[in-house]
Amino acid sequence: MSDIVAFGSGYKGGTGKSVLSSLVGYTLAVNGRKVLLVDLGEYGSSTNLCLEEDPGPPYLSDFFWGKATWRDVIVESSYSSNLWIAPSSKEQGPIDAESLEYLLDNAGKYVDYVILDLPSYPGTLLDPIVLLADIIVLVTNPDRLSIIAVKNWISTRPFAKNKLKIPVLNKYHSLLHKWLDKMREEYGVVFPISFDPALTFTFTETIKEAYSLISKRTREEVMLLVQRINKPLLKVTG
Repeated sequence: MSDIVAFGSGYKGGTGKSVLSSLVGYTLAVNGRKVLLVDLGEYGSSTNLCLEEDPGPPYLSDFFWGKATWRDVIVESSYSSNLWIAPSSKEQGPIDAESLEYLLDNAGKYVDYVILDLPSYPGTLLDPIVLLADIIVLVTNPDRLSIIAVKNWISTRPFAKNKLKIPVLNKYHSLLHKWLDKMREEYGVVFPISFDPALTFTFTETIKEAYSLISKRTREEVMLLVQRINKPLLKVTG
């Protein structure tokens, strides 16, 4: 059975969850792991990064609405034979936790990892989705608002005590080391991912292209994060 990894930032958007979840999924895939990336976002960002073109319907929302089976909505990425996407459309609609759990139970038999690319959300709206995960990657930026948002989100979720929580300081630069220090005070081990122009998608268009152009430093940081996700004996932290 696969490990389910959720990338979240609570109610704070713009932290780079979709880029990071796509990058981690692609890195796992090119290193021999079978990965299903489930795009739960409203704008289909990870879908656009991981697929060469819009696959067209059925989308994940069609599965939630009972218009398609779970097999119908999963698309193989042309960028890696180990990477599959459950694509989002521009009209994602409500996410049904029971239906998603059914999809994960069935599709999870064929992959090593399921990655959930979560949108930012208010209150407890998507908590039932996060509850399905074995691992929660906490995606923050080197700024006060995103760090507070993630802390307030995860510290008020009782179910998080039984999950492996991996704090990531995304878009990091050494000039902003005070935020890394603050994160370490809060969580202990933190995984910084350096700001990298290739991941801004101003001159790159796909996750495959970005992966080929990221700096050596960024690649090493991503591999450290992937290795942490890969350690099955360290899944639960208090």
